[in-house]
Amino acid sequence: MRHIIFSVFVITLLISACQPVSGVIHAIDQPYVMVTAPALASPTPFQPGGGSSLPQAPLPVEVTSQPTSELIQPPTLTSSPTVTATMPPTATATLPPPSATSQPVSSVGRPQYAITAYWDYAGRSISASQVVLYPNRTGESLDSIVLAVNPNLWRNVFTLTNLEVNDSAWGSYSLQGQRLTINLPVPLENGQSVKIGLAYNLALPYSSGKYENFGYTNRQTNLIDWYPFVPPYLLGEGFILREPFTYGENLSYPLADIQVALTFADPNNVPVVAASTLGVQDGATITYNFTQARTFAISASTEFQVSSYVENGVTYLSYYFPEHPVAGQAALDVMVTASRTFGNILGPYQHTSMSVVETDLNDGLESHGLFFLTRNFYNAYDGTPGNNLTLIGAHETAHQWFYGAISSDQAREPWLDEALCTYAELLFYENNYPGYVNWWWNARIRYYSPTGWVDTRLYNSGNFRAYVNAVYLRGALFLHDLRLRMGDTAFFAFLRDYYNRHNGYLATADTFFTVLADHTTNADDLIESYFYYR
Repeated sequence: MRHIIFSVFVITLLISACQPVSGVIHAIDQPYVMVTAPALASPTPFQPGGGSSLPQAPLPVEVTSQPTSELIQPPTLTSSPTVTATMPPTATATLPPPSATSQPVSSVGRPQYAITAYWDYAGRSISASQVVLYPNRTGESLDSIVLAVNPNLWRNVFTLTNLEVNDSAWGSYSLQGQRLTINLPVPLENGQSVKIGLAYNLALPYSSGKYENFGYTNRQTNLIDWYPFVPPYLLGEGFILREPFTYGENLSYPLADIQVALTFADPNNVPVVAASTLGVQDGATITYNFTQARTFAISASTEFQVSSYVENGVTYLSYYFPEHPVAGQAALDVMVTASRTFGNILGPYQHTSMSVVETDLNDGLESHGLFFLTRNFYNAYDGTPGNNLTLIGAHETAHQWFYGAISSDQAREPWLDEALCTYAELLFYENNYPGYVNWWWNARIRYYSPTGWVDTRLYNSGNFRAYVNAVYLRGALFLHDLRLRMGDTAFFAFLRDYYNRHNGYLATADTFFTVLADHTTNADDLIESYFYYR
């Protein structure tokens, strides 16, 4: 469940294209094309409750289905560059002269991010420099690159202080809301790469509302979608950056290699830090290297307690507040048990760590390698599997497969991860707590008498309860009816085939049903009864 939202919509140009630039952009050791730069200026309501039902037929939105470039061109794993942490620079960068030499795209085939962040934790501010190496594997020539800048949706939070293209200061760009569009000096042809350097400051906002989760509370700070990134590219449509929505889930993520060097301003008061991968700490600096990643999230608190468990080369960590040691251990147990279950059904978890983090905010929230559970779940934990800490803990763990390993266009087709993760809850109970299966059906599904089309899109979902009923709950009902129709052997063979064929890529409804057609030709009536756009 994702709740990425903002306090105030700001659709304005924060910085003039003629503003002087400052800051040092750190190096990244991969080839890129040099171009001559002309002088241009420029909450899931999990507890029973009411809510209106979603109409059976949401307004149709025309979509031309196209395969994503990720799906066409699988990446190749290789080593990644290192990043060096420094204090935030103040001097104006010395820029080398531009070159017109073209080089092929790196063998990695994924965007690469090297981020150096200087965090004044007490002052709730971050100064960062970032290098993006973007390889064009879209199959098309690009005149511009789009970056998603989620923090710019808050007023006076994001300030861009420097922008470079291939190591030269660059002023031809626009920043409006979450969209940073960088106009390239010459088209970036398919098979070439471009190097983009950014320096920016974050004045972290206070998170107090129902859906806000970026920023600080009284006892922790959450960095979620906090750095600019290049969204996926869809052939014939361009970069996928959907409009923000009240309860989020509008962002989509291609695989990338992400390196972060995080230095704290006060070396004597470094908080406990949870992150999407394990870091190496040296004094006040922690360095992370997360390859084949969708996102990189951080949560920090001076109050965190930590429990851990290692199995099959994966370190599982639970971060929780001091008043919840029993629930904190239970969250760890759920994550480990669910990972075993989903690994057996689909395929093993592919990273070296996974973390669950207690948060002051509402509900559950997935990120790659890390997920959040609200403290309300910890408060209400009763020691049995029949509670939200267990149920939603399993759901968010499943997102490491359906969101982390397989991504999708969350705004257009949210069911591709949320319906599958909801059904994964049932699989978790069937395999580990079969005595609670009926409880799950009653508490999760039957109580709400869900209606609505499974492929309801984010923007025509009515209200949040109706959205959950249609996408999550009716989605789970579709998958269960499909399982009953196919039988367990064929159904689980389909699920595993779907996972294997999409692992590392972006899925679409078309590709989902293409795999299904390879396993059964007897589902057309079910699809017609659950889906509007099929």
